Formats: sequence, C-alpha cells, structure tokens
Amino acid sequence: MDGVSLFFTPYSQNSKEPVLKVDFSSLYHEYEVVIDMEKENTNTKIEYTTGVKYEKRSPSGNAVISIHKLTKTFINGIETDLISEKISALAGSIFTPLQIELNRKGEAIQLADYESILKKWKKVQEDLKKNYAGQTLNSYIECINHALKSPESVFEKLKKDWFLSLYCIPLYTKYTNPPEKEIWRLPSLLKGEETRGYFVSKSSENLEDSDNSILIFVQNIDNPDAFANIYTLDNKTKLIKNIEAVITEKEGYTLRTKIQCIKIHKKEKENTPIPEKKKDFDEEAAWQKYQRKKKGFWGRLFDE
Repeated sequence: MDGVSLFFTPYSQNSKEPVLKVDFSSLYHEYEVVIDMEKENTNTKIEYTTGVKYEKRSPSGNAVISIHKLTKTFINGIETDLISEKISALAGSIFTPLQIELNRKGEAIQLADYESILKKWKKVQEDLKKNYAGQTLNSYIECINHALKSPESVFEKLKKDWFLSLYCIPLYTKYTNPPEKEIWRLPSLLKGEETRGYFVSKSSENLEDSDNSILIFVQNIDNPDAFANIYTLDNKTKLIKNIEAVITEKEGYTLRTKIQCIKIHKKEKENTPIPEKKKDFDEEAAWQKYQRKKKGFWGRLFDE
C-alpha cells in the first residue's frame, strides 16, 4: 500500500471525492505563534512559541495531544511586568501542558487531564496567596474556581484560545467539488460576544501529490473578505506546518495570525531493558569445551 492510499480513501463506493486522513502519532512539533490584533483602532502584537505532541490513544481510539507554552508571551515585543500579568501567567500555568482529545476530523472534543489540572491549581493557589494579595488576586482565583467546576466548563473556556481554535479544526474530512458548507465557531473580538459562527467552505490543492505540501483554503461563504485561512500540510504525515488566518469582524476589528512550524522533533526511542550481565568467565568449563571440540563431531557425541 503506497503513501497516497494510506491517507486518501474514497468517501463512498459511488464517490471519487477523497477523504484526508492524518497520522497523529508522528506529531511532535514546535510552532511560532504571531497574532496581530486591531481592536478599536489599537494594534496589539502577541508572540510566543508553543509545542504540540502526540501522547497516546484515548479509550475510544482517538488521538490525545499535549499543548505546552515553550516561551513567555511578548506583547508588542515586550515581556509584560505588571502584577496582573504575573498573576495571570502563574494562574494560567495549570493549563500547560494541556492534554486534549481530538476526534478523527482533527477537532478538539474534550479535556484528557482534568484531574491533573485540579491538582496543579491547588498548589498554584497556595503560591499565589503567599506572594500576592488584593482585589486582582481575588478576582483571578474566583474566575478560575468558577471555570474549574467541571471538565466541560474548563473546555469551553479553553476553546476561546486563538491557537487552539485555529489548530484543532475539522481539516481531516472529505473534500467535495464544489466544497460543502460548514460552520466554524471562533473567539470574537467584539465586546459582549464570546464566539462568532462563520459559514465556511474548504477547498484543497495538491491533495494527492506526494511530492509537494498540501494547501487547504478556508473562506467565509457569505463574505470571503471577512474570513480566510490557508493551511499548509506536510505531504507525508498530513500534519499542519503553517497556518495563515485573517478574520475581519467589522471596521477596526481585525485579527491576523501566523502559526509557523519551526522545529520537528523525532519521537524518543523507548527505553530497552538492560541485558543481564554475563556470568564470570569459567576457565575450567572453557577448557573442557575446547577439548570436546578437538575430538570432532563423533567424539563429542559419544563423550561421557
């Protein structure tokens, strides 16, 4: 079976439309994330590096990946030093590394490490209370306690993260001609609106080309200028190499994101057990073996 047929199968016996599949088991990538926001005529540039790694299969057979921040977050090129930002960073550390279960389409469907987050929050909350005090601290603790009341509430909060919302989306589906309409929900820049739904369609380029990167184009059906994404996928594993996204909600509210793979790690080799140490050399046994060898086959056979 060649590499193309491994990742592309007919959607049905009566259809030639390909279905894009992915090998998550080789996922161990580092991404540079740059987010440019224009909001109420104020420009903000956010930069950081994050790692994404395949961890295991869930009981239902889905892939579980971990996402962890590898660097601090820089806003307009500066590491923030405000007390509120320090509290926010420490409180947010309970979500890294974050384990997420994906469905076969590549969408994030649930947390895989809720109990681990609760344990980390208990320790971090103690550290926060030792080092900080005041209304800002109390507000953070209250908000996180509210968010942690159930795995579902945590997951709903996390889905408002721009990296997660753009990276864990349904790329691995059938590709029709003309493209089918889908609805994607993404975080909103508008006040009082947590998420916004977009009716989008996906089209592709080089889907079955084993020599060139695959390009997936995603656009808003009703208003192509309001939402446009380009996903560049590895031609062999079908994993995401780059994402370029432009989202315009209204005049003065625009987000431009570039997520670029900067390093691909090889999977670590599993530790092999150390072989047992050979027994000490037995000089007498070796001498007897040599003597038997000298006798030849028939001599050894009848040796008493």
